[in-house]
Formats: sequence, C-alpha cells, structure tokens
Amino acid sequence: MLGELRQWAGAPSYRVLAKRVGPLSRPPQTVAHTTVASVFQPQRRRLDIDFVTTIVRALGVDESQVTLWRQACVRVHVAAKAGASVGPLRQLPADLATLTGRDVELQRILDIAAAVDSESATVVVSAIDGMAGIGKTALAVRAGHLLAEKFPDGQLFVDLHAHTAGTGPRDPNGALGQMLQALGLDPRAIPAELEERAKAFRNRLAGSRTLILLDDAASERQVRPLLPAAPGCMVLITSRNRLKALDHAHPLPLDVLDPADAIALFRAYAGPDRIAADDPALGRIAALCGYLPLALRIAAANLAHRPTWTTDHLEVRLRAGLADLAAFDDGDRQVRAAFDLSYSNLTPDQQAAFRYLGLIPGPDGDVYAAAALLDSGLNEADMLLQELTDRSLLTETAPGRYRLHDLLRKYARTLAASHDSTERRKTALDRLLHYYAYTAQTASTPIARWPRPAPNGPAPAHIPDVSDPETARAWLRAEHPNLDAAYNYARDLDHHTIALAAGMAEILLSDGAWIRALEVHRSAAEAAARRDHSAAHAAALTDLGQVQQLMGDYPGATDVLAQALEIHRQIGNHLGEANTLNGLGQIHQQIGNYPSAAETHARALEIYRQIGSLLGEANALTALGHVQYLIGDYPGATDVLAQALEIHRRIGNHLGEANALTALGRVRHQVGDYPGAVQFHTQALEFYRQIGNRLSEANALTNLGRVQHLIGDCSGAAQDHMRALEIYRQIGNRPGEAHALTNLGRVRHQSGDYPGAAEAHTRALEIHRQIGNPSNEAWALNFYAATIAALGDRPHAFTLYQQALAMNRALHKPDDEAISLEGVADHHFSTGDPAQGMAYLNQALEIYRRLGMDPDIKRVQTRLDEFDEQ
Repeated sequence: MLGELRQWAGAPSYRVLAKRVGPLSRPPQTVAHTTVASVFQPQRRRLDIDFVTTIVRALGVDESQVTLWRQACVRVHVAAKAGASVGPLRQLPADLATLTGRDVELQRILDIAAAVDSESATVVVSAIDGMAGIGKTALAVRAGHLLAEKFPDGQLFVDLHAHTAGTGPRDPNGALGQMLQALGLDPRAIPAELEERAKAFRNRLAGSRTLILLDDAASERQVRPLLPAAPGCMVLITSRNRLKALDHAHPLPLDVLDPADAIALFRAYAGPDRIAADDPALGRIAALCGYLPLALRIAAANLAHRPTWTTDHLEVRLRAGLADLAAFDDGDRQVRAAFDLSYSNLTPDQQAAFRYLGLIPGPDGDVYAAAALLDSGLNEADMLLQELTDRSLLTETAPGRYRLHDLLRKYARTLAASHDSTERRKTALDRLLHYYAYTAQTASTPIARWPRPAPNGPAPAHIPDVSDPETARAWLRAEHPNLDAAYNYARDLDHHTIALAAGMAEILLSDGAWIRALEVHRSAAEAAARRDHSAAHAAALTDLGQVQQLMGDYPGATDVLAQALEIHRQIGNHLGEANTLNGLGQIHQQIGNYPSAAETHARALEIYRQIGSLLGEANALTALGHVQYLIGDYPGATDVLAQALEIHRRIGNHLGEANALTALGRVRHQVGDYPGAVQFHTQALEFYRQIGNRLSEANALTNLGRVQHLIGDCSGAAQDHMRALEIYRQIGNRPGEAHALTNLGRVRHQSGDYPGAAEAHTRALEIHRQIGNPSNEAWALNFYAATIAALGDRPHAFTLYQQALAMNRALHKPDDEAISLEGVADHHFSTGDPAQGMAYLNQALEIYRRLGMDPDIKRVQTRLDEFDEQ
C-alpha cells in the first residue's frame, strides 16, 4: 500500500523523499534515504508509526487521509504485538536480472530439482563448482528463486567462507549454529558438538520441503554435516573446488562464458545503448577480462559511469592495468586488472573508504561502523557506502548493511597495507573496536538484569539510539557476529578485550552460548588483572560468576564472586558490591542456605537504596521476596514482591516485572489461590516470550505445569513440564532440568505411571547431587519416596522420608518438612501404628497452619477427622 501511494505521488526517489521527510519530522532532522527506503521493504519486522505517518504526509496526502493512515498503522502494530506469525525463511540474496549465458546449466538444475517431486528416497544435492568470479553464486541464486515455490517451507543461505580474507573456512559447527538459530532454535539450546548439531538440524528439517544454498564451500568434510537427510529438501552448493567425494551429488562445473555471452553480459551492465552491438573492441575487452563474469561486470560499470570514455580507451586501460593477482584468486590476472581499474577510478575519499572497509573484522557493517572506522560524519559515511555500492565494490545485503566480496576484501586489505601506515590502520581499527564496545555496553543497559557500570571511555561521535529495550536487544543480536569477530581480533589488545566482553555480557547471558560466555569473561578478567585495572577485573569476575551460577557451578561461581566482592569493597565501588552480593545471595538460595541468602540480599538492597539505583532495588526486593517464599513467610513475600513489581513497572523493566510476577505466582500457588497463580504465571510467560528469554520461559512453563497438576489437569501439566525440560536441556541448565524431571515425575505418579515417575525422580536426584543442590534434593526426595511407596517398597520409602525430613529441618524449609512428616505418618498408618501416624500428621498440620497453606490444612484436617471417627 505504501508503495502504491508513492507511485500515486509521482514516484519520487528515496533521496528526494528523505529531503521532504526531514523537515516534517518532530524535531526536524536529517534523514538518510536508506532509512526511508527500508520502510518500503515488505520484509521489515518493525513498524515506526510516527515515521510512516511523516512519509505519508511528505507524499502530499491531506491531513484527514494522514489520520486514516496512522489509524491503519496502529491496527497493524497491534496485530503484530498480538502474535502474528513469521512466515518461512526467505534468505536468498537478490536475483541478478543480468544473469547471462547460463541457460543450459540453469535448466540442468531445474531438471535435477524435478526429482524432488517424484518422491525421491534421498535429499537432492547439486554441487556447482568453478573458479572465483565465474558466477557460481549468481546461478545458484537464480535457480533458488525459480525453485522457491517448490520449497514452500523456506530457503536458507549460508556463506561457508572458503575464500574469505582474514578467516579460514567456516567451521561446519558454526554454520549449523547459524542455520539452527535461523530455523527458530534458541542459541542457548544449540548443542556444542558437531554431530549433535547435525542431528538437530536434520531433525528440524524432517518432513519439510526446504531449499538450502551453501555458498563458497571448501571441502566435502565441511559440507557433509550441513546436509539434511529428509527427502523433499534440496541443497545447492557452490565451491571453487570440485567436491568429487560428495556421494550422490549432481556435479555442475562452470566454465567461463563463451565470447558471445561475455559480450552480451558486458553490454547489459554498461547499458545496451552505451555501446554499439558491432563495436569491434567488445571482443577484445571480453578477452582481456578472461570472459569472467565478475571482471566483465566491474569493467562495464566503470565504463557506464564514465560518459567520456570510449571502448578503445577502456581497452587501453585494461591492457595497462594487467597485474599479478595470483595471491588473491588463484592466478586470475584479469580480476586483478578489473579491481585495479575500478579502484583507480575512485575519488581519493572513496579509495580510502574502500581500503579501510576491508579492515573490518566482522562479516558486514553499517553506516555507524563505517563512520567510526573512517572518522567521518554519518552523511559522509552513508554517501561513500552508496557510491562504493554503485560501483559494485560493496554489496548491500539488507537495507543499511554492507559487505565486501571475499576477493574484494582481500584486495582492499592489500591496498591498505601498501597505502596506509601501520599506525593509521591501527588508529582506524581502534575507533571501530571502541565504537562496537561502547555501543554494546550502552545497549546492554536497558536490558540488563542488574545495573551495569557506565560504558568505558568517551562516547563515539555517532552511535544509534539503543535506549529502548526492544531496539537495544535487536541491535545486540544483529551485531553479535561483528562483536564476536571484533573480540577475536582484539585478543592481544587487553583494553578492547575488556570493553567488548562487557558489551557482550548481557546478550551472551540471555542468548548464549554460555560456554562462549565463560571463555569471554575469563579472558576479560585475565586481561584486566594484567593491566591492574581493579574495577574492570571485578566487573568481569561478576559477569563470569553469573554465568557459572546459571550453569550450576556453585563452587566456581562462589569463588569468583567472592574475589569480585573483595575488589569492589577495596576500591569503594558500591554498585559493583551490591551486584556481587545479589549474585552470592542467589547461590545461597540454590544451595539452601536461606539465612545467608536473606542477609546477603538485604545488604544489597540497602546499598542500592543508598546509591539510588531503582533497578537494583527492585531486583534485590524480588530476590529477597523469593527467599521469604522459600522459608514459608508468604505474607512477607507478598508485600516485598509487590514493592518490587511496582518499581519494575515504574521504570519500564519488563524482564524484572516478569520475574516479580513469577515470584508472586509461586506464593499464590502455595496459599491455594490457583486461579491467581495461573494469572501471574501466564503474564510472566508472555513477557518472557516477547523478550526471547528462554530460561525464564522454561521456568514459567514449570510453574504453570505445577498449578495444572494441582487442579487435576495432568495432561496439560505433563505437556508444560516436557516443554520446559526440553528448553532446560537445550540451553544446558542442569538445575532446571532436575526441577522439570521432579515435576514430571509427580505428574506421572498422579497418573498411575509409577515406573515412569521413579525413573524421572531418580535422574533428578542424580543431577541435584552432582551439582551440589541440597535444597532441591530435599524437596525432590519427598516425591521420590511417595513413588517408591506406591511401588510397594514401604521400608525404603520410610527411609527416604526420614532422610528428607532431616534435610528439610536442617535447611529450614517448613513446607517441605510438612510433606516429609505426612510421608512418615503414612508409613506408621500402613504398619498398624495409627497413634504415631496421627502424631506426625498433627505436626504437619501445625506447620501448614503457621504458613497459612489452606488447601493443605483442609486436606490433613480431613484425614485426622476420618481417623477420629474410626
């Protein structure tokens, strides 16, 4: 619709439209034409209602119609928030309309694809090979677009980087991780080992009709793990190497174009009206380009943008520019000639930009990264990016994101090494690394679980607005590959290592992988220690301790957090001290040391209030309320959690709000308010899913499953616990896995599946003991004992209940103590000793009354009344 409105308004260019939009914006501002162009993209994921309305106004629509447009945008926005589904993946790059001379090869791919329709027994693979610049990717992309309808479940595209400058071929493990994430698997859920990732990938595509394009493959060994197993899928592979050992693949070697097709391709790019079809220089130019599509395209673009040039002049320049490119594309001198010619026709500013863009460690960049690298303004950087894109020296892979082809990147780096001093290159990369680190730390602030330190160093001249949590999280996820590449590049640059690790801390915590987070934070802590940077050392240790705690390494987490706490106190860093105390308090909770947990969280709360940190105060209140819930102080927990919820809502912290709702839901559960518990847990689950927090999503599913179990919905409870168990296992959260297994065992017990219940409980107890979690071990023992009793082994069940009773008393867990007392009572009733049984039931009743647990009070009182009547 917006595109149709633009046509109605005379189809103004995006540059013209941007100039109109800027003054109409509130406040008036300079708007990049790429920003305007992105609004017209059908694949856009977010809708800026104010910006769309301004564009409509700039197109000349009267105000009454502008209002209607705004109302329509609001409806679309609301529908999207309500959970509109995302369609199948469409990752193929844009098709090249000028693909020439590949009709035979293209038809062969289409014929190969027809085998998919005949219910083939295996996946169909076509391996396209040929030299650099031969047009392998262009052919594969054209075929992919033509075949898109045959593969409605999606088209995946992965660059395997066999010839990417500065890096080796992409590890198939990493490629699988990228595809699994694109297919919807949470990053933290992706297995670490190659074989397990390959299994997960094959399982994900089972039963689907999906097309996969693996570009620039290095070897059969790299490709094999990336192949689906299911019939109905097709894989297109491009490689400079012939993958002869790839069994059952259909080889499709590409040669250079024949002379007639090469001339046709050159004329198409230069413009058919620019050159006469019978120009005798065309054949010589095509030969000088080696009939190589990449060389032909770049040479034609230069001619197209130089109206005073003739083909004879171009031929002379091509002959004069022949130079050795053997180090860069296997001896293809014509590509080097095309590169040199293209480079020599740039302005000095464009040449410098091209050289410096080749230095970027990551896969791509945007205008902000370019501005930092080039030490320029945003408009200047945007113009240079557009000009280099127009000259086919950059590829715009998405609106506002740019990438150098592998050969061009290598060429640019070589030019930089010969034209720019080591100091100038180092200074440019310092600016880029600082931009990434500073912006990442800034973006982490609105999504942080605990208040984070201010970013290191002065602010870059230009950074995107990442103050909104949704925008911040989207930026961190989009730039994660670049941040990780920058971190790898900066391994020997301690100050950048420290800053980049701090910038990645929150996104690694929420998205994973946690194994990578451990490596990053350990390296940052070591770097800070080497530089004797106490504040950074303590901050890195705190980030490391958080990850270790989530992974169930309580001794390791306690050790590093204790080190961090000592440093924070030595240097007088009160915010760091409070954050570390909260981390230690969470560990005390996990191991069942509730008095210490309460004391530690209370001290953190006091510090947060002293320094005026509302986020810290609210999170400390949530943690303190959870401890009160664990020790059975439900009125106290409700009061404290209500305070936390109010602060989180006031400061707009949705993650904290969800955490407080979760804790309140657990309290309502314990006091028998099951509808209230369901309401709180459902609200929390919605927040967690919106944020994309998989760990908390699993926790919310666990909580909902427990309530459903109590109200008799065993099927719904089992479903929620199985989903939670799957997430816990995917993200490597062992405490959560054990918790889900215990709850699943309870549901199976109630359904009469005692062997299945015993199996789940046994595995849960093994995990609790392995990670040193006595609190949850004592909780789980009660349910395991009940299942053992149901299986008929009452003596063993009695021993287990006694063990659980002793542990729960030592850990000051009265609610679980009462359950143990009921189990001991049941044993005495079954052995003919009702007096002892009633004595233990009365002890349990006394605890339930003290805690205000009405459903349990009624249940135990009813049992006692029944015995009194006998």
